[in-house]
Amino acid sequence: MGTLFQDLRFGLRMLARRPGFTATAVLALALGIGANSTIFNLVNALLLRPLPVVRPDEIVAVYTSDYSSTEYGTSSYPDYVDFRDRNGVFAGLVAYQATPFSLNTGGANERAFGEIVSGNYFTVLGVRPAPGRGFLPEEDITPGAQPVVVISHKLWQQRFGGDPGVVGRIVKLNGHPFTVVGVAPEKYSGLTRGLAADLWVPAMMMEQALPGSRNLVERGSRGFSVMGRLKPGVTLAQAQADFRVIAEQLFKAWPQEWTNIRKESRVITLLPESEARVMPGFRKPLIIFMALLMTVVGLVLLIACANVANLMLARATARRREIAVRLSLGASRGALIRQLLTESLLLSLAGGGVGLLLAAWGADLLMAFKPPMQMPIEIDLRTDWRVLGFTFGISLLTGILFGLAPALAASKPDLVAALKEGEGMAGHGRTRLRGAFVVAQVALSLLLLVGAGLFLRSLGNASAIDPGFDPDNLLAMTMDLQLQGYDRARGKNFSRQLLDRVRAVPGVEAATLAEYLPLNLDGARRGITIEGYTPRPGESTEVGSVTVAPGYFETLRLPVLRGRSFGGQDREGAPGVVMVNEAFARRYWPGQDPLGKRIRMGAMRGGNSDELPALEVIGVVKDGKYVTLGEGATPFFYLNLAQGYDPAPTLIVRTRGNPTDYLPAVRNVVAALDDSLPLFDVKTMREHLGLALLPARLAGTILGIFGLVALVLAASGIYGVMSYSVARRTREIGIRMALGAGRGDVLRLIVGQGMKLVVIGTAIGLVAALALGRLLGSLLYGLSPADPLTFAGMVLLLAGVALAACWIPARRATKTDPMIALRYE
Repeated sequence: MGTLFQDLRFGLRMLARRPGFTATAVLALALGIGANSTIFNLVNALLLRPLPVVRPDEIVAVYTSDYSSTEYGTSSYPDYVDFRDRNGVFAGLVAYQATPFSLNTGGANERAFGEIVSGNYFTVLGVRPAPGRGFLPEEDITPGAQPVVVISHKLWQQRFGGDPGVVGRIVKLNGHPFTVVGVAPEKYSGLTRGLAADLWVPAMMMEQALPGSRNLVERGSRGFSVMGRLKPGVTLAQAQADFRVIAEQLFKAWPQEWTNIRKESRVITLLPESEARVMPGFRKPLIIFMALLMTVVGLVLLIACANVANLMLARATARRREIAVRLSLGASRGALIRQLLTESLLLSLAGGGVGLLLAAWGADLLMAFKPPMQMPIEIDLRTDWRVLGFTFGISLLTGILFGLAPALAASKPDLVAALKEGEGMAGHGRTRLRGAFVVAQVALSLLLLVGAGLFLRSLGNASAIDPGFDPDNLLAMTMDLQLQGYDRARGKNFSRQLLDRVRAVPGVEAATLAEYLPLNLDGARRGITIEGYTPRPGESTEVGSVTVAPGYFETLRLPVLRGRSFGGQDREGAPGVVMVNEAFARRYWPGQDPLGKRIRMGAMRGGNSDELPALEVIGVVKDGKYVTLGEGATPFFYLNLAQGYDPAPTLIVRTRGNPTDYLPAVRNVVAALDDSLPLFDVKTMREHLGLALLPARLAGTILGIFGLVALVLAASGIYGVMSYSVARRTREIGIRMALGAGRGDVLRLIVGQGMKLVVIGTAIGLVAALALGRLLGSLLYGLSPADPLTFAGMVLLLAGVALAACWIPARRATKTDPMIALRYE
């Protein structure tokens, strides 16, 4: 320990004596380590941090397979009750469902998100509200009898000012009075990762939470997620075997609700909490995306390490006499390597400390990319022990990575030459090593720059993709009539009056209502039976669809190619009508006239298809983009809202000018009809399209930032190496000039030496970039992974920056005075 402390004290003194070197090295390392800590913080928040419950290792998620797709589906409440009562492996089983609420805490109504949960929710999870309590057993028995609510700590602070007397207060949810019985712990925001719940109500209040819902009694209404706590000593395999039996029992008892598209029983799949922190369907793509980000920041760190390694090599050369003296006096090579590594570790730890500060800023930058969605997206990016441990570990690894090669090279000097202040220290070997570091920096920088260029050009292409409608001058906003207590009759009357009044606003060209907006990364799929088409065995006939009001196609300027759009004659009680897109007609009625064809709502699972309600095709519309901009031509159909009802419609308004200028007038129209109705998700259609562009924008921005950081590091590395080379070759340059070499000759000599390394690094980087392009090909919009314009542009950018980094030291070399250089040393 005494030797270690001695090395530490000596290392600190040596670093303090060269503040410029120390600051440059620490800054370069801070950029690399900070980038890694920032991305790891995101990985930690999404994938590594357990749910904030007691003993999360005992928690298991329970999934029921869907009718025709994923095995990781949700369950109905009756199924949950059977799971809870029939299993012998769980100490407790909870059900929860995320849902919006209309919340009134004494002022105006506002939209809030919460969870409808089974009464044992807080008890099983070990979450203890304070102040107050969770739900009591008697509050989980009789539907509608116990209107109680637990609110989040955040809502408590924002709406009640942290009042300790909040327990017992009355709030209105969807117009119904609820008594606050508890406040959740500060760090608890629910079981849905990334979604911050404002409140929790017991499932027995389902009718008040979701008016008109029959989720408590209908086995086919699958909206509840299920989690349980294993009994002591029970393994996941034992629990899975137990639920396999339960699935067989339910299939026998309820074959209609428990049959999949292949006429087989649905299956129940159990996953440990560690694999259920995000929805299983998104987990693999998320892991791939996180791995890509970690690879990118890892490359930035490697560039920083190469930069600092070159600085350490130059510094070791400057200390050649000191090292030679120490070796001559009996110091061992191992002691010298240990001392030099100690200095490297001190630099890396300092860089890690500054990197943590940069990571805190980076967390705020990441949250700026929150998608524009209705739900309150919240990712906990606080720094915890995992982030601290990762940063400390990568700092140590970095110190060894960039310090080992210079330490080994510095510990093998030519003692006689070094003591005479000569060239010493096997200069050619270290020159090759410094050159190798520069080549690595250039190659890695080009790799990141090409990746950034591909995504940025892809983003430009995505922005130019035709979504199938005109997104300019469109304003959209959503309302939830059901949560305000509207029944079907009142809701349809409100919707009709709303459209009439909005269309009368001066400057409004058209207005309509829709179930949801196109390109929202989600959508609705409905099972249908198609006249004249027989599905192949196991083929799903669930097709994307949306319910829209008359005027939808005119408002969005979505061309109707054949037939007509919905009109006044297509009212409730009239024959049912539907519109399809081109891809639908090609897929199900190839070579036939789709007009007059019929589809029936509901995929047949036995029985007579004639018993299903029939809808006649009255029009064919142009293909568009429905879920993502990158999708191909996809079958899609449109239902008529005038013949149905949507309790939470989205109002879409086309204006003559800037749509935001018309927002106050539209708000006044809504307030005149119901001043207590909250509007949410208010945005222009251009802002909404940002959701579809988010993946490309996120990738392009992150790669662009890190690519520029890599470029700066590479340029500074090249400059440092060339400056050092000029300083070491001062005498040689003086001799050349004394023998008649001109300034141009010297300039070409120095620049040529540097650019030779750049050319080698560029060649290696191009090969790596071509391989990267093939990996990213599926993520690019209308762009070849080997796009020549992108590759050429990034090569020219890198070459230009590298040339400047070589030219500045070279120009300084041309000003060498031969007489002074010949007297050097």
